[in-house]
Amino acid sequence: MQKQRSTVFIPLAERSQQGGTVLEIYAESHAFGSIESDSKAREKDWDVIAAPLKSASLYADGLHVVNAVRKFKFKAPRWSVYQRLQHYAWLDKQRLFVGNTQFENCEGHSAQLGLALALLLNASNSPTRYAIATGCLSNDKHADYDIAIGAVASVPQKLDLLIAQRHTHSLPPLPLYCFTPTHYKKEGELYPVADLPQIQRLAALNIQVKPIAWLSEAAQILQADTASAIKKYRLLDIAALTWCAVVITLVSYFSWLYAAIPVKLLPGKTQAEPFMVCVSRDNLQVSYTDLERDGSTPLLPLFAKENPEINIGLGWKLVPQATLWSKHYYVAFIHLGEHTGFKLIHQYPDNAKAIMAVSGEELKWYWPMNEIAPQAQNNVLLILLQRTPIAAIALEQALTEHFPDAKTDLDVLQARDFLLPQFPGSYAFSYQSIIRDQPCLSF
Repeated sequence: MQKQRSTVFIPLAERSQQGGTVLEIYAESHAFGSIESDSKAREKDWDVIAAPLKSASLYADGLHVVNAVRKFKFKAPRWSVYQRLQHYAWLDKQRLFVGNTQFENCEGHSAQLGLALALLLNASNSPTRYAIATGCLSNDKHADYDIAIGAVASVPQKLDLLIAQRHTHSLPPLPLYCFTPTHYKKEGELYPVADLPQIQRLAALNIQVKPIAWLSEAAQILQADTASAIKKYRLLDIAALTWCAVVITLVSYFSWLYAAIPVKLLPGKTQAEPFMVCVSRDNLQVSYTDLERDGSTPLLPLFAKENPEINIGLGWKLVPQATLWSKHYYVAFIHLGEHTGFKLIHQYPDNAKAIMAVSGEELKWYWPMNEIAPQAQNNVLLILLQRTPIAAIALEQALTEHFPDAKTDLDVLQARDFLLPQFPGSYAFSYQSIIRDQPCLSF
């Protein structure tokens, strides 16, 4: 397979009495150490990119160009992770060569622009593979990640040379861009290139002269401002992009999983929080009683010692709200008792299915007090919501490990603070159960 090559023709008006000649510079991509000049460059501590220019005495100018374009804002391919991290991967595989092997000594300052363009053309996806250039890379002016183009001498003579070369068919029969500095030197003065009459004559020969002040101008005209993807790094890019996709997916999933679930609590009578429920033994009569409050601690007037007429319990109504991609939630109820430990309900007792709530729909629950708080003690009721099924066994094991004495001595506030951060939707309700003779209002 033939290597991609980009060629830049550099007019040298001073080369001969016959009106000068054209230096042919080209860039090719090579793996490090794949050509003879690389091994010699390592031995001599030369720059491998510019080392092939030694034969034409252009190494110093090539080295200047290589060091300059390392600062140039040459964009990485959109999807290439590796080339975004390794900013000079596009440059390190390039090699500069002289196509006219008969040249041994060249005046090289005016070749610097052509050397730079050969590198950019060959490393990019530019549709252009041939160009013409004369100009030096200025050290006097700079911009962020751009390179100024300095004036050179004999530009009118060089343009005359191109006209002659076009007439003798010495240049490729293609539309060509010719890049020059904005001004040229003559007898110590600077003159604008745009005023030269040769520009119109070259345009008639399908050569467009483009005076430029910055290297980026030529790169944009040639569509050579973005590096092409390097094949050897594609597997690394695919692996990196796959890894990034996995990370983004996991982050998105867990962000969704642990995002807060808003819950609206409905009142029994007036207060929007759990309330006392009195139910007749035949289940025909029921009354709701808002809990007494003492500061921020709700108080539950609990049961007559044994009342044959009524069941007493804790009830609540809640309406979970819809969130992004979530309309159904899994629910668990945990009761924490100072002396009775923890009790967990996460399934419907009749069919053993997980308790689910639908956003916007009211969920009611009633918990008989003799099941959760059959003695005077401090209590915490937790209503937990989650987007995925609640791992009840793991939750019970975690509670047992953290609170080994829970059945006889449980710090309900510590247990509450242990559980709440684990669930994106939760509601905690602290209360005291106390024994009274008249726990319920009359039906």
